[in-house]
Amino acid sequence: MQQTIKNSIDYTGTGLHTANRVQLRFCPGLPNSGVVFSRTDMPNSPCIPARVEYVDNTHRGVSLKNDLCEVKTVEHVLAAINGLRIDNLIIEVSAPELPVGDGSAQIFVELLKKAEIVCQDGCESRLPIKILSPVWTSTKHGQKGHIVVLPSEVYQISFVLDLENSFVGSQFASFSISPEIFEQEIAPARTFGFFSEVEQLKKQGLAMGGSLENAVVIGESDFLNDLRFKNELVRHKILDLIGDLSLIGRPILGHVLAIKSGHDLNLNLARKIAEMADR
Repeated sequence: MQQTIKNSIDYTGTGLHTANRVQLRFCPGLPNSGVVFSRTDMPNSPCIPARVEYVDNTHRGVSLKNDLCEVKTVEHVLAAINGLRIDNLIIEVSAPELPVGDGSAQIFVELLKKAEIVCQDGCESRLPIKILSPVWTSTKHGQKGHIVVLPSEVYQISFVLDLENSFVGSQFASFSISPEIFEQEIAPARTFGFFSEVEQLKKQGLAMGGSLENAVVIGESDFLNDLRFKNELVRHKILDLIGDLSLIGRPILGHVLAIKSGHDLNLNLARKIAEMADR
């Protein structure tokens, strides 16, 4: 059955890139309405459906836009919603960027569970998109990113991260995505970045709210803070991928294999799957 939450719940945090304080509220959604963002700081609280056709920008995060209404850095919140198999939800937000929390999806999982996830009786079940043949895409111009989804009876993600120019090197992880696995193994994994990039990012107006409290920071020879998992970085890439693929608008049954993939490739795959499902 489709699922939503029983009660509304609030959270106040800081945007990763803007450093703005932002109020977020998760509200129950009607059957068949999907996930929708609402900008409560704008006249008439305009809405943006969490669908791949509304993706506007993927630089250092995923932004959605509908006319003049925009929401930025949506991937962690969407990963929590999708990982817990919530189908219908209204996300009210008081600023252009969602709060970063601790850089993972953990706080959003806790909030949604506290709001009580419930089945919605008397409505259509949310049918998954079953992958019957391989769907893939790769980066162009000689780069090495690849992503493919293969037929499978479960939703599984396998990811290879390769930071070949740092001490981190390669990391690999593979999970069948269930609410329990997501909550325990993926949701706590934090976003990450290189200390050497911080100054340049801030000159570009990015990462203004970033700190050791909400990101894993990679130094020249070691991490500048403690890890939650030995392979926390690749687990976070899986978290991002779950959030990105949630923009298809329906769950999928397939095994996603990603090598050095990022938001652009993830969303290219999402578009291909969505187009395939509409035929």
